[in-house]
Amino acid sequence: ELETERRHNEELLYNMLPSGAVERIRGGHVVADSYADASVVFIDMAGFTALTKRMSPGHLVDVLNCFFQHADACATEHGVEKVKTIGDGYLAIAGGNVATKNSADAAIAFARDVLTIVPELRRIAGTELGLRIGIHSGPVVGGVIGASRMAYDYWGETVNMASRLENCANINGIAISESCWLRATCRAEFGP
Repeated sequence: ELETERRHNEELLYNMLPSGAVERIRGGHVVADSYADASVVFIDMAGFTALTKRMSPGHLVDVLNCFFQHADACATEHGVEKVKTIGDGYLAIAGGNVATKNSADAAIAFARDVLTIVPELRRIAGTELGLRIGIHSGPVVGGVIGASRMAYDYWGETVNMASRLENCANINGIAISESCWLRATCRAEFGP
């Protein structure tokens, strides 16, 4: 029974932190990494704040679960790492702890796939809502800070720029930076 519980605890730990980070923490080392070419994806649900005033907590959680579970599945499919959820927002990165051939291509494919959930979100919510997505490519720093509720997080101008781009995106649209566009292998489908 003790061994079963230990394995369960290990599974939970490796679900929350990258395996390399766990080993370094166990060894008493600082977890700080640099990634020269990552693509950061910020996704936010447009119209969600207004919904919080009109929907029951259970209904709100149903809408969020639908969105987050779909985004998690898309992340796995496209080799993108979920970093965290922030309220109704979703932060992910391609080219961080999960290796990818081209971080921009993976991030864009992930973002496009996530947008396919919008009709289902509208059905569950019973009202209009949508997603805004921002992607920026460049260097990031990742690591674990603090001693309670530890999580592997990412920082830097690339993360900040992706957040700003999300705010500029059209509803159910994707706004990417020039550096992301330059890294993408297929540019024919992009608008101005």
